[in-house]
Amino acid sequence: MNDVLDEQQKELLRLFGGRVKFNEPLSKHSSLRIGGPALAWISVETEDELSNVLRMARDFELDWLINGLGSNTLFPDEGFDGLVLRLTGEFARWHVDDGVAHVGAGVVNAHLVRGLLKEGWVGMEFLTLIPGTFGGAIVMNAGTREKELSEILEEVRVLSLEEPRMATLTPENLDMRYRHAEIPAGRVVCSGAIRLTRGDVAAASANVKADKDRRNETQPYGLASAGSTFANPPGDAAGRLIDSLGLKGTKIGGARISELHANFFINESGATSEDFLRLMALARVRVREEFGIELRPEVRFAGFDGWARLEELEKEVSKC
Repeated sequence: MNDVLDEQQKELLRLFGGRVKFNEPLSKHSSLRIGGPALAWISVETEDELSNVLRMARDFELDWLINGLGSNTLFPDEGFDGLVLRLTGEFARWHVDDGVAHVGAGVVNAHLVRGLLKEGWVGMEFLTLIPGTFGGAIVMNAGTREKELSEILEEVRVLSLEEPRMATLTPENLDMRYRHAEIPAGRVVCSGAIRLTRGDVAAASANVKADKDRRNETQPYGLASAGSTFANPPGDAAGRLIDSLGLKGTKIGGARISELHANFFINESGATSEDFLRLMALARVRVREEFGIELRPEVRFAGFDGWARLEELEKEVSKC
């Protein structure tokens, strides 16, 4: 271990104590169970701590990224030579003020819905089916066929080391559209505010249960996956396109296209990031050649340039 790394570790331990883990396998923090070690994995509890660790990363010229529950994330097999930050503490809290819920980026979506229903608020039940945290839901403008987050989102608070240190943005500022939000470079989503309504909690709870039951019947829930691998193209469904090509059940290495839902790629048996990318490349090339449609990944490539590797693999598939 060199002196620079020693200095980094000492500073991280001073800032976070036992909330920092060195050489932490990222496979433990991804629903796909894929990913090598990070230089450090850190539980960040306050905005001041977040500012401090971002400043440290800048001073030491370290890469960093935010990771919630890793529910739609693909990490590289070789790991990430930087800091992976999990927002906890004050970021994992929410409160309601005059019909608006102010929600920390680290709040788990399903927990938020359950808590709001207990207090008599309805209108955000669709978030139950969005695995992960509220911050991730903002970044992806997460949603279902019925509703997406931008429809009820009032504002988003983001933090940066630049001035202004904290900014409040609207959905319009973020250019929110289908499965996309334009977060300004170098800024971190800290919280968001959503509009709520009073309503029939019993009916809303019944709808949540029905949605969960339908998901369990039609999706490989409980298996290691990143959820939907591709965003649905306009007027169609990625799963239908992939299924129509007979690709259900296709396996590369330890990764397989689910036989239950063709837009779910699962880590069946020790899959690597490369296995997963090869399977994505195969599906994208086949759909492009057959239908002239570009499937856009809904999976987030974190800690590496997954797009560049995906394009390289697509060239290989096209030659076959």
